Formats: sequence, structure tokens, C-alpha cells
Amino acid sequence: MTAAKNIQHNNLDFSLSVTQDAKELSQLLHAFEEMRKELKQSLAKQWQLEEDRKDMTAAIAHDLRTPLTIIHGHTEILVEGSKKDPERLSRYLHTIYTNTQRSIQLLNQLQEVSVIENPGFAVKSEPININTFVHEKANEFQLLCQKKEITFVSSLSKTEGPNQFYGDPQRISQVLDNIITNCIRYTPERGEIVWNIVIHHNEVIFEIHDTDPGFTLSNKEQLFKKFYREDASRTSGHGNLGLGLYIAHSIVKNHGGSITADNKETGGALFKIVLPMGKE
Repeated sequence: MTAAKNIQHNNLDFSLSVTQDAKELSQLLHAFEEMRKELKQSLAKQWQLEEDRKDMTAAIAHDLRTPLTIIHGHTEILVEGSKKDPERLSRYLHTIYTNTQRSIQLLNQLQEVSVIENPGFAVKSEPININTFVHEKANEFQLLCQKKEITFVSSLSKTEGPNQFYGDPQRISQVLDNIITNCIRYTPERGEIVWNIVIHHNEVIFEIHDTDPGFTLSNKEQLFKKFYREDASRTSGHGNLGLGLYIAHSIVKNHGGSITADNKETGGALFKIVLPMGKE
């Protein structure tokens, strides 16, 4: 029995002795069963870490290759003499700038994942004025949608009660930014994105829906997993690491809330975020 415990604690500095004690044999079997369970869990964890590492490597290679190839190609053409053409020079420099920003955004997402997965990560609990928060974010999203000729509509519905809730304003903004950006990415020009905010009892509910192709039903449970890439109807022509929704889910979870994704009956994607009103 002592030998089993030594092995369980990675101590191999001992020798085994033969015993005829049935009780000790039973205890030994039990100890080895516990060791088996721990080893299985350890191996499963190591396997998952290795799979995550492979997924991360593949995602980075896939999503950085495109912008870097574009940057390299345009730079090569400029070096060969196209810089003498002012119009082409301006167009190529803009393309290089856009793809540089895209590369930086991908790397920033990876850094953000390392932050929220740190055991010491915690969200703040600060008072957030609902009217001010919604007004400021709605103005931001309005400008983003205008660039793609997408109509953006927001509404706030609340009964008598406090005008504030508690949470981390920067992180909640980040969640909404990730969701709205996702919607803008897949909503066609002249489409529509609607953001409804409802204060109900002790909860703040954000509902966001759009007029994009929506999700494949079988993929809904996978959407918030790290490195998961949405189905073809929502990924055509759009390279991304599959981290935005994972980050949003992690932040909402840290607030004690929930986030789900579904399809509207009339078409398009529907995101629902529920946060507790919280307290100081």
C-alpha cells in the first residue's frame, strides 16, 4: 500500500515486498485504481494541450499567411518600379497598411486569450450607467456599419428601477465589439443589424441579430470554442482565428452571465447575452 502511494506521488526510491494480507491487497487495488484515474486525467489534459497547440499553430499559419503574402506581393511590385505611379503607389500602400493591421489584430487576439486564461484573471465590478453606456456604444457601431452601408438599429427597454448595473465596462464593451464585428463581417451590404437591450428584474439582456446567412444548426454548440471556425456559409472569404466568440464567452462567464447563439426564424444570426445587474 505504501509502495502504491509512493508511485502515486512520483517517488520510485523504494523496493517492493510480498504480502499475503487480503486487506492490504484490497487497499492496493484501490490505490492503483486511483492512480489509473489520475493518470488518465493527466494524459487527457496533456492530449488536449497538445491539440490546442496544434490548432493554434495551424490557425496562425493559415490566417497570417494571407495578409503577409499580400504585403509581400505589393511591396515586391513597388520595389520593381510601380512606386513611380502615384495612383498605384497610394492604392498599394493602403493595401499594405490594411493587411498589416489585420496581422496585428490576429496577434492581439492571441495575446488576449493568454490574458483571460491566466488563473489570476478577474473582471472589475464598477457602476455602469445603462443609458450612457448604450448611447456611446450605439454611436460606435453606427459608424462601423455605415462603412458597409449596413443599417444599425438599437433600442433600450427597462421598467422602473436603477439606471446602472455593475461590471467591467471595458470587458463588456469588448464582448459587444466582438459580437457586432462578427455580425458586420457576415452581413451583406444594405443589410441590417439590430441591438436590443432589455433590463428585466436583476438582469441586463443584450440581443443582437442580423441579416447574414446564420449558422448551421449542428455547429451552434461549437461556436464559442477556441479556434472554432464557423461553417462555410459564414466564413467564405473571411479569415479569422476563431477567437472572438471564445473571448466573448470567457468574459461573460467571468461576469456570471451567459451567451448563446441561434438563428432567427426570419433568417440571420441571433446572439443573446445575459448579465446579472451585479453589485459593488
